[in-house]
Amino acid sequence: MDTDPDLIDEAFYNELKEHYSTEEIVELGAFIGFNIGYHTWFGTLGFYPMFTPDGRLVDQEESARIYGDKPISHTKGAMQRATENNSDEAAE
Repeated sequence: MDTDPDLIDEAFYNELKEHYSTEEIVELGAFIGFNIGYHTWFGTLGFYPMFTPDGRLVDQEESARIYGDKPISHTKGAMQRATENNSDEAAE
């Protein structure tokens, strides 16, 4: 939805209908849309995620070390940085 909305076509919705009702599809779409908007807005405020890609609750400083100079999706390298940071801390 966020990076390439043209990929969401009738076939996509037909596949969803195999598992979800129309109401559930609308609710899922609204949830995804709101979350994309929230995360975009939070990014402008410089907020970092409260949770690491592996699910640990962290403060803003640790999150900044994991996610880098600018918060990004966990699918774009943060998991690797989190693993590397944990290895570096364990070595100390």
